[in-house]
Amino acid sequence: MPKLADKTLCTGCSACANVCPQQCISMIEDNEGFTYPQINSDLCVECHLCEKSCPVLNKKDIDIEIRNAYAAISSDNFVRNESSSGGIFSELALEILKSGGVIFGASYGKSGVVEHICVDNVESLWKLRGAKYSQSYLGDTFIEVKKHLLLGENVLFSGTPCQVAGLKAFLRRDFDNLFCIDFVCHGVPSPMVWREYVKHRSLKDNDGKLPTMINLRNKETGWSRYSYSVKFDYSDNKNYMCKNNSDQYMQLFVNDYILRKSCSNCQFKGYDRISDITLGDFWGIWDIDSSMDDNKGTSMVLTHSKKGEHLFNSILSRINCKPVTLEQASKMNPSLLYSSVHKEVRNQLLEEIRNNGFQGAQRYVQQERQVGSSMKGKLHKFIHKIIHK
Repeated sequence: MPKLADKTLCTGCSACANVCPQQCISMIEDNEGFTYPQINSDLCVECHLCEKSCPVLNKKDIDIEIRNAYAAISSDNFVRNESSSGGIFSELALEILKSGGVIFGASYGKSGVVEHICVDNVESLWKLRGAKYSQSYLGDTFIEVKKHLLLGENVLFSGTPCQVAGLKAFLRRDFDNLFCIDFVCHGVPSPMVWREYVKHRSLKDNDGKLPTMINLRNKETGWSRYSYSVKFDYSDNKNYMCKNNSDQYMQLFVNDYILRKSCSNCQFKGYDRISDITLGDFWGIWDIDSSMDDNKGTSMVLTHSKKGEHLFNSILSRINCKPVTLEQASKMNPSLLYSSVHKEVRNQLLEEIRNNGFQGAQRYVQQERQVGSSMKGKLHKFIHKIIHK
């Protein structure tokens, strides 16, 4: 029988399931809400393609052609306002669509479930904008990507660094018409927890009726210095809006309670990426170049290949862009380089939520608030001591 990646390292990228010629590998959700490959031994012919297509078992040597970093902002205020940061993903995607190509990225599906979809027109591009803090369901996305590539169409695939690595491992060859964008990833939260949170919010805010729109990076309260908010829109003009650092789900996500096990030892961190372009929020731009921070969002852009640099250069007439150093880009973006190590109580918390819904997380959220308050108090005392020394 083929030997797949250990559960502590498996990213759930689904490359093994997509590449299997017998279709004998299924991605099965475990009790924490994450999917892992499961082999049907009765159908397996032991071709070992799954092993050969695993990006964890077969780390690819990365040939970095370019290492350029930028702070960038779309000139389209509407696109920028609807985006997580500076709107650069939308501008890059627009360029691919103009060539007759297609975009694959994460979107909200039924019940708020996050899944990868294909977009082939500008009118539907909004579905891929904004942050989705849940591991996305890939399904047969890699197979669909390959179909479009073989037809000669330009394809832009956007996903986590491990999803991009999974796609490249699945394809097992380079395509000139494939453009891959990854992003600065803090880690992927449990889809089960996300489903329970959407249900929890809906019951609390709207008598159980699901939201019509979810925006985890709403900029009505700003963007600079992490001032964005979480917003759920419901029918009849009802909504829930909360500053990100006070929202219960965001507290669990950012403080590493609900991440996939492999995120504690991510194999795809660093400046050297298998993607063509890395995007992220340019946190700290206010200290580097205040002219690039108007509180509406600024993108951090890293290009890793000539192809990626060429694509980025093709949108320069539609953006405001300034070069920066890699050190400036990563200074307040530690997730670019370092793994997010989960809390010791992670397993208990996930079990609590599975058994009792999101309300089972309440005491952990309260605990995090108390820890945060205590740390803030200690920091204030330390600063006071230094000032009056």
